[in-house]
Amino acid sequence: MDGPGLADALVKAVGIVLPAGKLLISIVCYVIGLCAAYAGFMRLVRSSAMGLRGPSGTGTAATFFLSAVFLAFPEAMSAFGETLFGERVAGAGASLAYVGEKGPQYDLVLWAVFKVVEYVGLFWFLKGWFVLRDAADEKNGATGGKAFAHGLGGVCAWHILWVVNAVQNTLGIAPLRISEGSWT
Repeated sequence: MDGPGLADALVKAVGIVLPAGKLLISIVCYVIGLCAAYAGFMRLVRSSAMGLRGPSGTGTAATFFLSAVFLAFPEAMSAFGETLFGERVAGAGASLAYVGEKGPQYDLVLWAVFKVVEYVGLFWFLKGWFVLRDAADEKNGATGGKAFAHGLGGVCAWHILWVVNAVQNTLGIAPLRISEGSWT
């Protein structure tokens, strides 16, 4: 049975969704940032009107911090990644062990898989900031540890090539080279 397979469908889907998805995510983050800033100002108004019975100061500060992260997106994601992994180097890549035959679309399939992982990480990173705000308000069982785990996991997934490169440099593994520069 010859013809397009799952790998071809994944590459095509990511290639179609990625350009529009980047723009949509940027717009949504900007709108969420503006809404969070408005919510922070409303919390300040309620706090001044209600006194000690009003919203907590830590929750209000976390709301403004959430707003700043969303308004500064994607620079915030890059800043956290560079904090963890150092400055981004042009043409950075990673090694990945793979057993089997490499087909003509092998690099494209890896590109698509890593892009999916990156965007899953993006959503977990952003969710971490909501968890942090909920932790500041002591609601929904949210804790600072959960927020930290979401944020760190999201940053690592968004910078998956850097993580793979760091792990494999640490372990001294280099069987197959995957170059980030050829995917963008």
